[in-house]
Amino acid sequence: MFEASNTALCMTRYSSVHAIRLLSFRVHDFAISKPPLKPDIRESTSIPSRPSPQSAILEVISLDKLMSNEAATVSKLLAACTDTGFFYLDCTDWKDGLSANQIKRLFQTSKALYDLAREEKNVWVADHNHAEDMIVGYKDAGMGSGPVEGKKDGFEGFMIFEHPLGCVSDPTTMAAPGPLQAEGSLLQANVSVLRDIGLLILTSLSQSLDLTGESSFTSTHRKGEASTTALGLLKYLPYGTAEDIGVGHIAHTDAGSLSFVFTDVPGLQVAMPGTDEWAYITPREGHAIVNVGDSLQFLSRGRLRSSLHRVVPHPDALNRTKYTIVYLMRPETDAAFVDGDGKEWKSKNWYLQKFEVFGKDGVDESHSSVLTGRKDYDGRWNPLIAAATV
Repeated sequence: MFEASNTALCMTRYSSVHAIRLLSFRVHDFAISKPPLKPDIRESTSIPSRPSPQSAILEVISLDKLMSNEAATVSKLLAACTDTGFFYLDCTDWKDGLSANQIKRLFQTSKALYDLAREEKNVWVADHNHAEDMIVGYKDAGMGSGPVEGKKDGFEGFMIFEHPLGCVSDPTTMAAPGPLQAEGSLLQANVSVLRDIGLLILTSLSQSLDLTGESSFTSTHRKGEASTTALGLLKYLPYGTAEDIGVGHIAHTDAGSLSFVFTDVPGLQVAMPGTDEWAYITPREGHAIVNVGDSLQFLSRGRLRSSLHRVVPHPDALNRTKYTIVYLMRPETDAAFVDGDGKEWKSKNWYLQKFEVFGKDGVDESHSSVLTGRKDYDGRWNPLIAAATV
């Protein structure tokens, strides 16, 4: 479908950019209620997210410059995806971009969802091995292992699956909870633009790695093809005290290709490459937090890094409920790749294997490499050690 030439790559890039501009989105900030912790913004290729030894230093990628194929930005993107696997996507200079009001509406929709009675939410409970035409699935808190040994996770999640959502002609009548039906058109629009941004990133990375034609990352992420790509509306339960550890998200790498995270409450941590050290990633006004997942690492044959991360208490946000919007871009259902052990997988089968491990009460040695990408490593969080370092 994609010609093995630089001309075709440029045309692909142009198509993605053109599609994004037509959507007329604008992003100036993603602040929802309380303003995020603001780092010292300086003009630099890499900026500390906040002045703390626990803070990650990530590349900042300008979406506007990436759309223009600016050479330095293209190089920074590749460096970020081969180093930590995380970067900030700066949307503040994108004049035709994603509306801050639309992002805020997504958070308002999320809060309305979680205001529903437990019985209403449980109607939408779904296993990871769900039907391909299912639009919405719900996961309650405490359904899998959390970041602390012997404790459960502490987040709820509604997943809206892109492919069946895109097949709905009238989203106000789709099979979904009332708050999602009411904002069905908003969901479709946001998913569409996030896919176009994802394709722009995949096109840039393909070009940087000299991958063309069927080897290009975009060849396994074609718009309109069936996949497990989803928009997630997540709610992390608040931490009353440092000992309140029945919450959070266990250390893991993502199953898919690219993840886009929007939040205004800290708690997300990344494992620094080559070490056992963890650093917080501070939410930034006007920025998405983007990370590479397993599928993209496998499709790149290990040249890109699937980032290990978790969600744990941040000392500045112990009593805050953390709402997160996440777009999980995954390859087409039948896309094939080879994992780090030389085993061939179909994209959906890797997704199913990954989420089977998420649902286990404990993670043993045989499953740790699937969950974290490291053998015999589960990345648990020790609240006593954490309290001593704050």
